[in-house]
Amino acid sequence: MSAPSIVVVVLVTTAAQIASAMGIAIFPVLAPQLARMLDIDASAVGYLMSILFGTAMLASGAVGTVVLRWGACRAMQWSLWICAAGMIAGLAGKLWLMPVAAMCSGISTALAAAGAAHLLYRFGPPARRNLIFSIKQTGVPLGWAAIALVAPVLTVAFGWRVSMLVVLAYSVAGALLLGRWRRQWDDDRDPGAASRTNLLTGVGVLWRYPVLRYLAMAGFFFSFVQLCLGTFTVNLLVQEAGYSLVAAGAMLSLVQVSGMAGRLVFGWMADRGGRAIMVLVLTSLAAALGCVASLLIAQRPPVAALAVFYALFGFVAYGWNGVMHAQIARLSPPGMVSVATGGMMVWVFGGILAGPALFAAAYRGIGSYTSTFVLLAAAALASAALAAAAARAERRT
Repeated sequence: MSAPSIVVVVLVTTAAQIASAMGIAIFPVLAPQLARMLDIDASAVGYLMSILFGTAMLASGAVGTVVLRWGACRAMQWSLWICAAGMIAGLAGKLWLMPVAAMCSGISTALAAAGAAHLLYRFGPPARRNLIFSIKQTGVPLGWAAIALVAPVLTVAFGWRVSMLVVLAYSVAGALLLGRWRRQWDDDRDPGAASRTNLLTGVGVLWRYPVLRYLAMAGFFFSFVQLCLGTFTVNLLVQEAGYSLVAAGAMLSLVQVSGMAGRLVFGWMADRGGRAIMVLVLTSLAAALGCVASLLIAQRPPVAALAVFYALFGFVAYGWNGVMHAQIARLSPPGMVSVATGGMMVWVFGGILAGPALFAAAYRGIGSYTSTFVLLAAAALASAALAAAAARAERRT
């Protein structure tokens, strides 16, 4: 049987990534409407997101086994079915079912990441691997952007349930479509894999190999910085620098869009230069500079200058993801791409959980967002140091 077109594989895995991202983004985007309907404070969405990413972190330890046992295409199908189940739980409009919906979205995103990594590594040309993984990772900001643009319009016109129905329909259509390729793409599945792996296999695999261990630990700090930038930019600009909410929202959108561009550019650079891990070091160092330069925002620079700053900051702070996934896949033991990817995602989701919480705690002690961003530079430097350690370990081996 001939190998599938890598274009088709990239499009399908990116589409699945978009679905899982939409399943996450729907909660913060609809938070005001859900809060009114459930008679709770809108800030409770923070608890939902903690449940979601906590579930994703725990699920990441098992998704590699799922991919090996049942196949990567089947894993992505399950990802979409589980996302759809989460939307069904949310549509019920019951407070006690909202955490169930969030847990489904968390499992969905973990499954999608592991299944996609397996397929892209298996069928993608090695010379373009970093770019291919980076293209797939643009599905995350694309999913967020789609929900941020479409859900408010649909909610105002037809009610909040229609927005969830859109995510539900997209997920079901994707799951059905994936059945077309399941036989061909999953011909390497191993029914006996479950007896040889467990929830900690992925983390254990990473820990046994110094290069993978350092990269996974760097992933914790990469996601730490990225989530803090995305979470606190609006607060900094509105509450501390005195910009309007519209201007602050535009800057946050610019961060997301430039982050997509960063993933593509850094993926291309990693393939072109052949020193992918050093690209990760450079992005971390540049992100640290962005954290320190945030001090200048307190002087309220012109909006044009602010836009340039956030375009560059988002470019480097979000640009690491595809290259990281590609390197974990490249360096993983034979046949263990999905397992190693799941182990790495445990660290990444750990950074997502810890970053905003620690940033908020530091802000309460300091009382200044700009000064707290300067402290965030330490996390960016930590990711640079760990990525550099991974590069040294790779040279030794």
